Amino acid sequence: MIIKVGTDCSGIEAPIHALNNIVKKHNIKYKHVFACDIDNYVIQYHKNNHKCTKFFNDITKRDIKEIPAIDLYVAGFPCQPYSRANKYKNNSDKRKNIFYNCFEVIKNKKPKIFLLENVKTLLSNHKGETFKNIMKELEDLKLYNIYFKVLNTKDYSIPQCRDRLFIVGILKSQSKKEYEWPKPVKMKPLKNFIDKKEYPKEKIKESNTELFNRVPKDAVFIDIGFTKANFPNSNKWVPCITAQANMWNFNKQRRATVDEYLMLQGFPLDKVKQTVSDHRFKKLIGNSMSVNVIELILINCFNSVGYI
Repeated sequence: MIIKVGTDCSGIEAPIHALNNIVKKHNIKYKHVFACDIDNYVIQYHKNNHKCTKFFNDITKRDIKEIPAIDLYVAGFPCQPYSRANKYKNNSDKRKNIFYNCFEVIKNKKPKIFLLENVKTLLSNHKGETFKNIMKELEDLKLYNIYFKVLNTKDYSIPQCRDRLFIVGILKSQSKKEYEWPKPVKMKPLKNFIDKKEYPKEKIKESNTELFNRVPKDAVFIDIGFTKANFPNSNKWVPCITAQANMWNFNKQRRATVDEYLMLQGFPLDKVKQTVSDHRFKKLIGNSMSVNVIELILINCFNSVGYI
């Protein structure tokens, strides 16, 4: 059996890298039948790194009839409208409507499995009304067993404090057993994620002097965008990687490298071809899902429908 996979808001395709890891461990095959992203830098990256059958540039303008049949659907619909970093937080944000484009795929194509990802503050957006409406749309289909949970990347082997909300749907007609969330995996040492190549040290800006004097002396990574933070666990894990590209390797006195960003999101360095500048690529990595978390979720989804 070949699992037909579709991804929306595809970014640098954490789900596909997760599937490649699963392929190595389990006897499954997949075909990436469609992807979609409007970001020109993502499109450029995608052309050089992935081979999907069909690529859509704009999720809001495509015809649902053009989307092929799928068994697995994964979408990390835009998190900015629900993020703490969004200073506006108003209902007029057009990015909120992207969920409904994703919902149309689920409603019309009825994949055996769907996986949606967003920031955990989606749960509290507009006093919980936004999430309640999303769940109602999905539950009213009456087709899926639906599960949701906030998972943190650092609880699944990779030391990054990144908590994200995941919504899993298993088609009732295909469910062989109850879906279970993955159990925690021991976190790897943070020192394993330092890029061993030699780079010149960078001068610390005067505006960051107070921050650097305040963080623990054994800190490894900090985010210099958060000038008031203390980073008490910066010797154990990195703060959440964001699209701002402010991660600093305190240990090496330089900005974190692209390789460090990739490793801390679970991407295999030998399978990623960089096609944009370091700064742009760090933004794409910061917007991605964590490969290690997606892999474990999908393994349990596949167990639930009898794929493995």
